[in-house]
Amino acid sequence: MKRFLKWFFGLWLVATIASGIYFWPLIDQVIRFNPFVAEADFAEPSSPTEAREQDFDYLATVLDYDRSFSPAAREQFLTRLADAKDRAGEMSDAQFFLETHALMALADNAHTGGDNVAAFRQFNRSGLDFYPFADGYFAVRAHQSNEALLGQKLVSIDGKDIAEMLAGLAQYSGGLDAQRNYSALHLLRSPELLHAAGLASAPDGVTIILENAEGLQSEHKLSAIAPAAETEFAYRHPYHVLRAEPLPDEGGEWVRVLDGKTVKPPLTLTDDGDLVLSKPMGSGIYLRSNFLVEYPGHEVKSQLVDALSEAPAGGYDFVVVDLRWNPGGDLGNAVPFAKRLGEALSADGKVYVLVGPQTFSAAIVTAALIKQYAGERMVLVGEPMGDRLQFWAERGEGFVLPNSGYHIAYSTGYHDWENSCSGDTIEHCFPVVEREAKPIGKLTLDHRIQPTFAQFAAGEDPVLAWALDQAAK
Repeated sequence: MKRFLKWFFGLWLVATIASGIYFWPLIDQVIRFNPFVAEADFAEPSSPTEAREQDFDYLATVLDYDRSFSPAAREQFLTRLADAKDRAGEMSDAQFFLETHALMALADNAHTGGDNVAAFRQFNRSGLDFYPFADGYFAVRAHQSNEALLGQKLVSIDGKDIAEMLAGLAQYSGGLDAQRNYSALHLLRSPELLHAAGLASAPDGVTIILENAEGLQSEHKLSAIAPAAETEFAYRHPYHVLRAEPLPDEGGEWVRVLDGKTVKPPLTLTDDGDLVLSKPMGSGIYLRSNFLVEYPGHEVKSQLVDALSEAPAGGYDFVVVDLRWNPGGDLGNAVPFAKRLGEALSADGKVYVLVGPQTFSAAIVTAALIKQYAGERMVLVGEPMGDRLQFWAERGEGFVLPNSGYHIAYSTGYHDWENSCSGDTIEHCFPVVEREAKPIGKLTLDHRIQPTFAQFAAGEDPVLAWALDQAAK
């Protein structure tokens, strides 16, 4: 019995050591990049002012976890936060909300920021949703009370043109202009938030000037409507306003330029409920990836790879990878796809990667990985992506302000998909980058195309059309 126990213990010890060695890279990654966040420990606030002060005090501790702030930005953050706390009693809810965004945006890192969900859950709306096209910002969705304004071009809001509006809202998001302008769409729809930002005259409505298709301008006073209803629709990306179907938080009270009845939506905006959509096209294939997170019924990693399983012996003549609406997710789901794509493409074939400002995080990594494995066969088409190839991302437990409930995004791991990085050169280089990234240099657009409003309204997709036309040559 003693001999058996000795052998059993010995085998258990060997197995434990072997398992520790095998799983150590993952364990080390979790320890270094997925921290536990200390909960707030405050007494029940006695007033709204004290509640905001407590939230500001807790927000200061985000610097214990976030690594994206430079030393200078940390100083700016702490100085501005102290001033904000002194003004807590004077702030409206909307001003407090924007202040949390402005503070986090000082990191100038698109993954580090405030809570966008509250922008349409907590604050009022003008009743018009605008979206940028090559020829300006147009009303693509309208509350039924504003149906007559649908499809018109925005000239100004309370006397300020769109350029002035975007300049005033840029301070509330970090990163490139493409990301700042895209994030501004969360705020542009709310008179309450525009007023808090000093860009609108009143919190309960705005006066806008619109231009119709004949070039005639008209002035309209919009009274604010209530915030979006609580639904199972957990998060609304700005591009959702382009969809042809009603959105769950609209309560059936909104109308759309593209309604799917008179005009069929283009393939890229077809909502089939899948995160991966594939469609054979002659000697090639179209693949759309809208999210890189897996959950039951949506096994993204295998779906992406399986979509290429029918590649002919010599490889596809062309592959179109549509990442225009992909905000990212788990980059591990993109690695096997990019490798397989390089193999599934013929030696002289082309892979057209379609991108835009919503292309973000792991979706940008997907484009970089495709460049690694397809090389000069890759053609990048569309609009500038939502971030740089060098950024901070990753996080551990959620960081939630105790009283407002705002979720704050912090970042712990450095990514460099332009040059790669290692723990020897960058202290907090994320391990997956060290393993997978190869120097590819700048990833710039080979052909820039932004649809016009008329093309959108007609159900056309000039970006995909250009790629297919090139593939046919």
